[in-house]
Amino acid sequence: MKYVIMCGGEYKKFETPKHLSVVNGERLADRTIRLLKENGVEEIYISSNNPIFDTCGVPRLEHKNTYVNDNGKESGYWVDAFYPFEEEEQICYLCGDVYFSENAIKTIVNYKSDKNTLFGTGIAKNELHKNWGEPFGYKVVNNKEFRQGIIDVKKLQDEGKVIRTPVIWELYRYLNGLDINIQRVLDETYVSIDDESIDIDSPQQIEE
Repeated sequence: MKYVIMCGGEYKKFETPKHLSVVNGERLADRTIRLLKENGVEEIYISSNNPIFDTCGVPRLEHKNTYVNDNGKESGYWVDAFYPFEEEEQICYLCGDVYFSENAIKTIVNYKSDKNTLFGTGIAKNELHKNWGEPFGYKVVNNKEFRQGIIDVKKLQDEGKVIRTPVIWELYRYLNGLDINIQRVLDETYVSIDDESIDIDSPQQIEE
């Protein structure tokens, strides 16, 4: 299985890509790469069109990613963040702006299922987590179904049938036959990781 750290899109409130934010002396992307290697993962990639990520020491994948977040004003398709591998490939996409705990990476790497599975928090259990589930990664074993879901969700976005710009949550709900606009998960395709793992949304969270 390939592991892809998603570091694409533009987030203009950060001076440098937020995926390279330094926490406890280590950049987020570097930490994720290190933890994956410590858990026996050999095929690791970064998905980004920015050559600054060549400094991370793993292959960088370039592709068309239209998403821009300019201080909250969004444009393009967030779901373009998923690098388009061939249908027969199995991929684990990891969010590049997440500070992963050692346990989180171990859980994701060791989890086995014949279904595409999303990993993230449950309802917030401490002040650092938001009051909704925060996605950390998507393990894709049926890439044909996954890629078709992305096409369909982008069409729904174009037709104005989603409340907000579709991200991982909307794609997950669509793929699982749920209402795309109502937060809900299915136990068989969602794994909760409730520990110190957290995504970085703002420069202030780096200090937190």
